[in-house]
Amino acid sequence: MNPRSRSRSTLFIALAVQVAVVLVSVFIMVREDALVEPPAFSGERVVSVARPEEKRLDRVREMSRRISKPRSFQRLAVEQAFQNELPSVPALPQDALDLNSVEDSMLADAHASLSGSGLMDLASSLAGKESAAEFFGVRDSGRRIVIVVNTSASVVRKASARGVSIERLQQEAIALVEGLGSGTLFGIVQFSQGTKSFSEFMAPALVKNKVAAAEWVRSELKGNPKVLPGSLVGHEAAVAAAMALQPDLIFLVTDGALNRRTAKPGGGYSYPKISFAELMDFADRQVMQRGVKPRLHVVGFELGEVEREGLERLARRFNGSLREM
Repeated sequence: MNPRSRSRSTLFIALAVQVAVVLVSVFIMVREDALVEPPAFSGERVVSVARPEEKRLDRVREMSRRISKPRSFQRLAVEQAFQNELPSVPALPQDALDLNSVEDSMLADAHASLSGSGLMDLASSLAGKESAAEFFGVRDSGRRIVIVVNTSASVVRKASARGVSIERLQQEAIALVEGLGSGTLFGIVQFSQGTKSFSEFMAPALVKNKVAAAEWVRSELKGNPKVLPGSLVGHEAAVAAAMALQPDLIFLVTDGALNRRTAKPGGGYSYPKISFAELMDFADRQVMQRGVKPRLHVVGFELGEVEREGLERLARRFNGSLREM
């Protein structure tokens, strides 16, 4: 054989062996890769939350649910939050402050200071809504209105002589109360020597209180109220009862006869007169005790010269007016 042909045969054989080795290696690698499974990833769908946080989230979800569907409530309506107002400020104890020993000049100075400070106006504006009022043709307005009627025999007789019966007196009082707004407070005081009141405290002018006041006036606003032992009598008792209600407006019906019932040592009573100066001093002391100074309008029947002058002074002292019937 030719040496050149032998070397070529050897080269082809070597190449064939190498190709065979490469193919076998590739086959083995592909087979091993096919036998190896891909990695698998797994996990449980569990979230651990702290207990307090879980409760808070529950509350938030519940609140959100309620807010999304709000409840409907029926609207409430009332005429007044309370049946009556709170009790008035108690009077100062007499043994702690004896106003009777205070000089008149000091009372006048104190009264002027109190008026100038604005405290009286502030006190009168704390309660009630202002309403217009008319009584025997006298017109004014106020938040806390008191009607004071002298039902003594002399007043009833003099009023009747002027064509004003006791029923007319009663109707004037009822009409005034009827015309008040529900936010206004009112009181009614009857007096002769003793006193009697519609209510211990001011009453709001609600429908039920107007009805009750009308019934009370028709049945009680006449005759002479009983005098309690040790109590004030006459016009002084009426002024004290009216001031205790702390009004900002008073209508007073009287004949100006300032008689004070006094017990006699041997029994029975006498009725000495007091002066208008004494009555006004008493009224000034009531102003100091109660801290209010209302306007006062007086309706007088068959007044004499002294009574007319005295009632005019009293009305002017309280920024009011006198109407003589």
